[in-house]
Amino acid sequence: MSLDNINMSEAEYQALYNRIKQDLYDEFLNPETATYGADVLRQKETKTFSEREIIQEEIEQLKLVMKKYEEDEEYEKAAVMKKRINYLKKYL
Repeated sequence: MSLDNINMSEAEYQALYNRIKQDLYDEFLNPETATYGADVLRQKETKTFSEREIIQEEIEQLKLVMKKYEEDEEYEKAAVMKKRINYLKKYL
């Protein structure tokens, strides 16, 4: 189905836009529940990983994101990543 065939009213478009915006906001500002896309990637994988391996992989990905934020001098965002990393380390 192409996007040309989708007929959305302005209200439906705005509702969808607000939902996506809220989901993104929740994802990056609530480190207790954020997965930063790792859950979507895991769904596509065929190999079964242990919970420990999944947590370790997520920590490594978050470290990369944190480093990028630090390089860009976005220290508040880096602090959110650090908080999530520390939260996940509790489970190892």
